[in-house]
Amino acid sequence: MNVFELLLDRRRVVLTMASIAVFLGVVSWLTMPTQEDPKLPDRNGILVVPFPGADAETIERLVVEPLEEQLAQVSELFYVESTSRTDAAVLRLELRDEVTDVDAAWDDVEEAIDDARAEFPDGVGDEELDTGLISEQEAIVLAVTGSLDPLELLRVAREVRTDLLRLDGVAEVRLLADPGEQVTIEYDDALARRLALPPEQLVAQLRGRNATVPAGSVRLGGRAATLAPRSELDSLQDLERSALTLSSGAAIPLGDLARVRLGPAEPASELLRVDGERAVGLGVVPDARLDVIGLGHRVRAELDRLRAEHAPLVLRELSFQPDHVTQRLDGLTRSLMLGIGIVALVLVSTMGFRLGLLVTAVVPLVGLSSVALYALGGGVLQQLSVAALIVALGLLVDNAIVVAEATQQHLDAGLSRREAAAKAARELVTPLATATGTTLAAFVPMLLSRGATGDFTRAIPIVVMLTLTVSYVFAILVTPVLSEMVLRRRTKEGEVRESRLLRGIGRFGAGRPKTVVVLAMLLIGVAIAMAAHVEASFFPPADRNQLVVEVFLPEGAHLDETDAAARRLERHLQSDARVAMVASFVGRAAPSFYYNLPNRPRSPHFAHLLVVTKGLDVIPAVMDDARRFAHAELPEAEVIPRALEQGPPLDAPLEIRLFGEDLEALRAGALVVMGELRELDGTLNVRHDQGNGRATVVFDIDDAAAARHDLDRAAVARALLKQTRGLLVGQLRSEDDPIPILVRSAAGESLDPDRLPVVEAATRSARFVPVREVSTPSLEWRPAAIHRRDQERMVTVSAQLAEGVAYSKVVSALEPRLERADWPKGVRWEHGGAVEGAGKANTAILASGPLAAGLLLFFLLLDFNSFRRVMIIFATVPLAAVGVIPGLVLADQPFGFMSLLGVFALLGIVVNNAIVLLSVVDARLKEGASVHDALTAAVQVRTRPILLTTATTVAGLLPLALSSSSLWPPMAFAMIAGLLASTLLTLFVVPALFALAFPERTTAPLPSGAA
Repeated sequence: MNVFELLLDRRRVVLTMASIAVFLGVVSWLTMPTQEDPKLPDRNGILVVPFPGADAETIERLVVEPLEEQLAQVSELFYVESTSRTDAAVLRLELRDEVTDVDAAWDDVEEAIDDARAEFPDGVGDEELDTGLISEQEAIVLAVTGSLDPLELLRVAREVRTDLLRLDGVAEVRLLADPGEQVTIEYDDALARRLALPPEQLVAQLRGRNATVPAGSVRLGGRAATLAPRSELDSLQDLERSALTLSSGAAIPLGDLARVRLGPAEPASELLRVDGERAVGLGVVPDARLDVIGLGHRVRAELDRLRAEHAPLVLRELSFQPDHVTQRLDGLTRSLMLGIGIVALVLVSTMGFRLGLLVTAVVPLVGLSSVALYALGGGVLQQLSVAALIVALGLLVDNAIVVAEATQQHLDAGLSRREAAAKAARELVTPLATATGTTLAAFVPMLLSRGATGDFTRAIPIVVMLTLTVSYVFAILVTPVLSEMVLRRRTKEGEVRESRLLRGIGRFGAGRPKTVVVLAMLLIGVAIAMAAHVEASFFPPADRNQLVVEVFLPEGAHLDETDAAARRLERHLQSDARVAMVASFVGRAAPSFYYNLPNRPRSPHFAHLLVVTKGLDVIPAVMDDARRFAHAELPEAEVIPRALEQGPPLDAPLEIRLFGEDLEALRAGALVVMGELRELDGTLNVRHDQGNGRATVVFDIDDAAAARHDLDRAAVARALLKQTRGLLVGQLRSEDDPIPILVRSAAGESLDPDRLPVVEAATRSARFVPVREVSTPSLEWRPAAIHRRDQERMVTVSAQLAEGVAYSKVVSALEPRLERADWPKGVRWEHGGAVEGAGKANTAILASGPLAAGLLLFFLLLDFNSFRRVMIIFATVPLAAVGVIPGLVLADQPFGFMSLLGVFALLGIVVNNAIVLLSVVDARLKEGASVHDALTAAVQVRTRPILLTTATTVAGLLPLALSSSSLWPPMAFAMIAGLLASTLLTLFVVPALFALAFPERTTAPLPSGAA
């Protein structure tokens, strides 16, 4: 008794184990963590280093360059990009694709930052490194509105944050557009002069009264008593009552000398409005492995309670990812169910009721068992994992079809049901392992692909390969048991009859091999020629009724100017009947409510508008209208409407990076590129990021004159600082968060520039000297921002694309122009954007191609032990192009990364068709048949299962091909068209190639001997 007969004897055990696997699959489907898109590793980070008051060139020299020198020693970093602008440096960091231990890599980055900090000058603030740009996505974005007082909005937002943090599954709640708090002591210069109390002395006295100093403890009645002197200010009233000592010895309360007020931090760094109302936002970050849909239910229930508690203030939803997850997964689940139904219909109608029903039953068994294993391995239910199950539908039935049909043939030949099932399993255990192995090998490049794109699509090869492996196990262990239970011997009339058409196909291929090969090569050539008509698109747009509008003013623009431009665009969009809501984030990017949005902190020249439309189909029209309005009404701003896009983040589809040290040469080079881009059809929003510069009032200090007045350079700088930004006293610690206390003039940043020369600096003896007595002011135009990449200065020229325009066509037209351009000395260029992204993605997936080919070669040699047979099988691979390229053209689908995934998935199926044919050829040759007869018999016997496998695979892919999603049709159409064409051609080409490789006058070596 062999192992298969033993399994048939223990069929209750086999069916029970299969049922348990199915039950676990159902439970896993209902309880798995759910997301809309896959979580990407934290390979991207943003480092912000504040240096208040410093200009771009100073920050570049004293902050960025030391950081770059230290970060250059971190081998895990792929690139370092920096932007130096007034008040802060912002560095973008990306780890190499091959880095797997990202936490350790970021630890190395933090050590390098610590080493660089030792070289920073005084005044540089604490750096902030954010490495959770993609993984820590704000799944729910809320806003508090209903008050003109930003501090009231902040108070309620903090209370709401505290309540939401108590919910199960909430990892973090971030405050967005936090106005901050600041205690401002508005001090009058005239009063200071009259009382001989300079602001510097006022600051010194207040600092002495606002220090947290422990005083120790004493014994008191056998116990320890802590000494607690009131050494710090604990309220606004305490600050106002604080007595200041004048030079005369008199004391006077601070409130009698200056106005003390609590207000938002000044100057503001970022703002948020929702439909024109001032707001403070909250971003809810879920736990990494959480059911986002369940979190959405809990958050909405809590919001219903909080809205009543905080009325009349309003809590609004700006973006609610759980709704999108539900919509996306429900749609894909419907497609999965529809695919199963179509596959079942095809199987029953082509194989007969019993046989078709048996194979159909395998689909949910294998599918749910695979889901159980995927969940046990830490899998997450998201759009790519569900789509992978749909892709696997047609593939997973292949093994079951072969085993069931073989069992039926043995049964029809006179064997008992038990004998037929055991014999079929015994005969097919090795061939099916080889066939499954070759299909798995085709998915290896996808599985091993590195980088953001590979991480994004990783679930597809994992789920498909897992499902194929489970289908093989079920085919060998479970299908024989079901076959013994279900199948019956067919009558004479039910047997498969020979077909003249099939015999004719085999004879034509074997009898006219040269003609067939030439025709196949011609078809491949025609398909390749059609490739010029296929548009290239890295990743398609997302299926959301949301878009973002980027508003760029020239670098150096004040936040108020950016806000004014954003308001005008905002009002225009609100008046559009197609728009449901507009949220404006000024001075920063919108939060990462979608996984690949770019992060732009500390950007006063930038505004990001989140626009929610009343339908998906109106997005292009709303975008066009926003462009027209901006062109006519906002000539000073670059306004870029963008639909949300799938795939890894890109700042723009078209990017040209220019490198050089001379900023003027870089500007001239940028103008060259912009001129060329604007002459090309299909380009929109052509721009560069250097800006026009920033006005800088330079005070050239005469050290001799300053010394005569008992002043130094620092005293002059402090005099200007206390007029505009203010001198820091300390912090008021009466609230949960410490509030900075500053002494400054009432005008602050609104100080009349004409008054700058008469600003008075205080000497150590409390005399007041106008700064014009010791310095000469002059107006200079300095860089507003300096961009660098890997220790070189850089300017980036970017452009968007019109609807339906492929980046590949624009790039192919642009490159010759750039090669002929007259470049400024010392300037060089390179591609960024979609060209770089597609290149990295394709290189990553093709890099593992040799391994896949090696595995494929191994399995084929293991099965056939013949190089000529293996070459025949490999020769069928190009046949897929005959269908893929025309299929994409006819379906009007672009070729991008998803289409490339479809091609790789297709290769395993194409190869298997050839394997199936050659296995029959070899069997007939062993029986003594001629090559011609063996080829004819192979086509006649194997065409039906080949077509059946093709039909089920196509049927399973149809829901994806016809899906309203923009992500799946390119992949599905590539697979469907390629599969149909290659299947038909394989039936002709394999016999033809075999006839050429093994002419009738020679003996075709059998698999037992090498050839």
